[in-house]
Amino acid sequence: MKNYFRTQKKGYTFEQMKSHTSADGGDGQDVGLAVSGRADGLDGGSRFGGAWDAMDDDDDVIVLTGTVVCEIYDGYRIYPTAEVARFAVSKWNEMLDNGTAYEYENQL
Repeated sequence: MKNYFRTQKKGYTFEQMKSHTSADGGDGQDVGLAVSGRADGLDGGSRFGGAWDAMDDDDDVIVLTGTVVCEIYDGYRIYPTAEVARFAVSKWNEMLDNGTAYEYENQL
């Protein structure tokens, strides 16, 4: 199963993510959780649909699996099925710099 990536304010549980519907960011959809298919979040040109710039260093990057609802301009909408890992934004930034974040793209 493919891994997907999401950044969000810290403190949301996986159970909350499973029942969350991401806001319409211009994709016209009203179901599922917005995620990136890439560890760097650059599916659509802006990192994690622009959310990256609003994150604090201690907010979360979540690696998760899920069932794709549809592809959108900056990634996908999914129904989450499992949380694979969770990192602080600051740690994920380090992992992007040293390349270890990309290992999560290749896990099936």
